[in-house]
Amino acid sequence: MIGAGVIGRIHACRLVDAGHEVTVLARGDTAAELASQGITLREGSTCTHARVCVVEAVPEEFFDFILIAVRRDQSVAAIDAAATVPAGVLVPMFNNPLGLGSLRERCGADRVIGAFPGVGGHITPDGTVHYLQIRQQPTTVECRGGREDPLVQALVEAGFRVERTDHMDAWLATHAVFVLALSAALARADYSLPRLTTNHIAMRTMVRAVRDGFHALEVQGIKITPPGLSAIFTRVPVAFAAYYWSRLLRGPLGQVAVLPHARATHDTEMAVLRTDIAELIPPGAAPRLDHLLS
Repeated sequence: MIGAGVIGRIHACRLVDAGHEVTVLARGDTAAELASQGITLREGSTCTHARVCVVEAVPEEFFDFILIAVRRDQSVAAIDAAATVPAGVLVPMFNNPLGLGSLRERCGADRVIGAFPGVGGHITPDGTVHYLQIRQQPTTVECRGGREDPLVQALVEAGFRVERTDHMDAWLATHAVFVLALSAALARADYSLPRLTTNHIAMRTMVRAVRDGFHALEVQGIKITPPGLSAIFTRVPVAFAAYYWSRLLRGPLGQVAVLPHARATHDTEMAVLRTDIAELIPPGAAPRLDHLLS
């Protein structure tokens, strides 16, 4: 596991708990903390603890999978590290709207299987990861002619709900537009969920921005996926979509996962994702998204 943040810790702990051998690459204080305390997860009232093998340098041993669970702004360094490790499969699990083509060129097309986590959360000062599984977004794994089967099996054994997709690059681009718009709407509301979710104009502005972004992606030949996300933003009335998301965000999804991530990554991951989306969507093609992001 490359990445010892929320997503990395959730997957490392649950895979160990399911009987898999997991090594976590971490640095400095984080490495010392994980080595001495292990990983503690809390999902609602359920608490899970696991000890993991922690290393600060890239090991030379062979691994079946390398899961890369980092922020988009950390991905270049993480991929550099992963490329030096002998492994059967590399599994990038981060926001990457530009797709997996460059990673396949560097590391080998058959060695890369795209995935995206269906969990979210935050780390409290005592090191506990408070998280939830996102009901509307199962862990998504790229179909690679059956080569993804062992990965899917390991994730299912660890208790993750998994679905497969034939359109991983499109899935990643779709998700990035949605996350950017949602994070920008939260920033405009000073990262207050009540202020955003009770403001009908702000919620409808967010929905229209996502709709604009999705339309612009489609013009570029990018299929909006998964179908459920496409439907809620492009087929149902704006008022209904705004109401739907305001209800979701007022609950655990917003409080445990969405808000902490948006607030923590405003100047890091979100800044890089803005640049990525600008490469996919020509200037002026999504004016309402551009206005929200500005």
